[in-house]
Amino acid sequence: MASTTSAAFDIRPQVDTMLARALERRASDIHIDPVPDRFDIRFRIDGLLQSIEHVPLATGQAIVNRLMVMARLLTYRRDIPQEGRIRFDHPAPMDLRLSVIPTLHGLRAVIRMPADFIAPQRLEELNLSSASHEFLQQFCRADSGMLVIIGPAGSGKTTTIYAMLQHLSEARPGESIVSLEDPIERAIRGVTQIEVSPFGELNYETALKSILRQDPQILAIGEIRDGATASLAIQAALTGHRLLCTLHAGSPTGALRRLLEMGAERYQLTSSIFGFLNQRLVRRKTASGYCGRVPVSNFLRFDAEHAREILDAPKNVPGSGTTAAREADIGGDLWAAGEALLAAGTTDEAELRRVLGQQET
Repeated sequence: MASTTSAAFDIRPQVDTMLARALERRASDIHIDPVPDRFDIRFRIDGLLQSIEHVPLATGQAIVNRLMVMARLLTYRRDIPQEGRIRFDHPAPMDLRLSVIPTLHGLRAVIRMPADFIAPQRLEELNLSSASHEFLQQFCRADSGMLVIIGPAGSGKTTTIYAMLQHLSEARPGESIVSLEDPIERAIRGVTQIEVSPFGELNYETALKSILRQDPQILAIGEIRDGATASLAIQAALTGHRLLCTLHAGSPTGALRRLLEMGAERYQLTSSIFGFLNQRLVRRKTASGYCGRVPVSNFLRFDAEHAREILDAPKNVPGSGTTAAREADIGGDLWAAGEALLAAGTTDEAELRRVLGQQET
């Protein structure tokens, strides 16, 4: 992209070129960061930010202003955060999400690129291990229960949820499938998708209460964040619904601990949880470096033994004593799954250490 020191020129070609380059490089996000004497433009590629270009202050300000116009944001308000959607027609019409926020040196903008162009869309395209894939298939064939997909931000949880919904909509065309999302990242035929706002009137709790009165059979919740949502989700699973959700946790034990701390009763968890899928994403090693990412995953199929250990564990130490603690902590089974990728030459040890941490000896 050409740079200039004047904002009094047509910035539109430069913005369009930046967006097109991000798509070509399969970036998931574009960061436009103001610093004291310039703007830094970076693309997030395979989970890591890469510096693309430095532009003068006037150019950076013009780029951010153009993006705000495209998203129909209030360009005269430079003192508040704003969010909107951009319609971009290259190579086909698509929606991009724009977020701007004021900083010490000016407005910072981040663009979320459409997941359709960079993320796998079908269950068989996730590249999960055969065991993890079969575990998800078992949930799809089940009649009820709650599947919890866990991992930190950027570990592919939402991609897995979408692939599951795509599979269920095709495998169960006669069933009512509803998802609550913040925000909706991809439209799926056969799924009723509802966009919620955590701090608005239509939040997860309100939407879930209402949708349970509309005869759903399969529910997906973008993320369980509070006790009220956790309680409703568990009640839905207890009353015969199949429920997919994500939770920020490092292991099944950590997920159980969080749910207990949110106020869930132990007997409810033992009766409602189908199982946990724990996943991370590592970069694929190629002859020329890294290109693309593959999941490292393990799962815990909840059974009578785990239920008994939860009920018998000391009540002042939520989740203690469970088999999950021995089977699915980050330093354990995920490293075992990672070693299978090492043996296949899919990734290298440095990348596994970056994502999973140091292997325990």
